[in-house]
Amino acid sequence: MTVSPMPRAEASAAARVIAALPVLVAAVGVALLASGMIAVGVALLLVGVAVGLLGRRIGSPERLAASVGGRAAVPAKDARLVNLAEGLGVALGVPVPELRVIDDPAPNAIALGSSPSRTVLACTTGLLDLLDRMELEGLLAHELTHVKRGDVARAASATRSLGLFAALAGGPARLLGRLAGTERESLADLQAVGVTRYPPGLASALEKIAAAPSVRPAGLDRTTARLTAALWCAPLEECRTASSRSGALTVAERAAALREL
Repeated sequence: MTVSPMPRAEASAAARVIAALPVLVAAVGVALLASGMIAVGVALLLVGVAVGLLGRRIGSPERLAASVGGRAAVPAKDARLVNLAEGLGVALGVPVPELRVIDDPAPNAIALGSSPSRTVLACTTGLLDLLDRMELEGLLAHELTHVKRGDVARAASATRSLGLFAALAGGPARLLGRLAGTERESLADLQAVGVTRYPPGLASALEKIAAAPSVRPAGLDRTTARLTAALWCAPLEECRTASSRSGALTVAERAAALREL
């Protein structure tokens, strides 16, 4: 089974265009001010600045991580999670993220951050209870690979660009899946098992997640769900239709691909 990736350069270019829209509106306002159209110029300038700043605030990884929630992982209570994450951080050469545990039965995990040194990795209790040590190692390697590859920082750029739009409509959830890269989960799977050297571990984890009744953590507000739908290890329903159309594999298909290695 092969992965049909969306070119990363295409996704990055699209993100830059969207991010530039408020700047363009503000620039048009400045040009109109210079030409003597004071009222219209001021209005466009203020709209451009407001939309840009508000979007960045709504879509900031810090706000999204706070909205996703979870308690800080405690070494004595969450020894398996902490020990595996620390070992994988060394193996991958990335800082160990701030580890959080979300009290929710839906098995899922997400990494959010603006840089490798400012990343939060949150796992649900449903995930931690469902997976054995080898499966959890594969799953954590997958999430830390997103940090290593720059996927986390790239996603932060996309969520900031789409923050205000996501607060107003559902379309950005699907667009963000393309901006973040429809191949990001499959490529992270492959690189993760290159680190653990045990594809069956991650394959088994994904099979268990695919068989779960739901992978959506409860309590996500609508905007956060739209902006993070494509970024969970098991993507949420908001972005699945667009992902399937663009060639992204489902969780079950990703597991099957790993079984073929």
